[in-house]
Amino acid sequence: SRMTPPGTRIHSLLREPLLHFTLAAALLVGAHRLYSAHARPEVKVTPEWVDSLARDFELKAGRTPDATERATLVHRWLENEILYREALKTGHTDDPRVRSLLAAIYREELEPVIADPSDADLEAFRKQHPEPFHYPAQVSFEQATFATIAEVPADMLEKLRSGTHPPQAPALRLPNPLPLTWLPQLEKTFGVEFSNAVVAAKPGEWTGPLTSSRGVHFIKVLRYEAAREMPIEDVRPALVAKWLEAQRNAVVSAKVAEMAAHYRIELPPGIPAP
Repeated sequence: SRMTPPGTRIHSLLREPLLHFTLAAALLVGAHRLYSAHARPEVKVTPEWVDSLARDFELKAGRTPDATERATLVHRWLENEILYREALKTGHTDDPRVRSLLAAIYREELEPVIADPSDADLEAFRKQHPEPFHYPAQVSFEQATFATIAEVPADMLEKLRSGTHPPQAPALRLPNPLPLTWLPQLEKTFGVEFSNAVVAAKPGEWTGPLTSSRGVHFIKVLRYEAAREMPIEDVRPALVAKWLEAQRNAVVSAKVAEMAAHYRIELPPGIPAP
């Protein structure tokens, strides 16, 4: 039998309906993917917006957020933004004045009913999130204060250790000695670095100079009480509420993650994807 020339076989193959169908399907799939990628609405988080979220955090917490906290702030905002947009799709009225409220309403619509936790659930949750269910550390100290480092005598520390009465800057209107104060309150008043230095100081001995947002200090710790766990009976209602909130948030976050797949999300450098 005679062999079919290669060119004839190619022409015959090109006339096959199955090949036409396969090529058309591939083109349609590719076009659909390309269209879908560009048709998805965009949620863009700019570095300036991240800085704005960080400033709000600092105003409330009295300190700047670390890298993990900055990412958490962005992820929470992103979740609320998607909830807001999805709420509009369900027929809720668009009103910029109640943007956060609308996101909260839709979040509540997505929240499931969760059964109350067992004692084992509560204990496990408290181990994972100990800070809200502990009494924070407390500290009391005497201090000598100055407005600037230039005002500090060169031998101030030696004088204090030899019994000199501690001077105090007129602008610092605080009791001296400072009575037992919760560490979070101390951080808000003087800053985290100063508070950490106070906690690390040897009790009963003058140390310094330490710098805070209120000036320059020499301090002598009079009393320190370490953080301690609250009795379960004292925190059970709050613990149950926090546990239920965490379970509901986990379910809503999973649903929002599914919704987020329909958006093009652009995050600034340094912020990981949720």
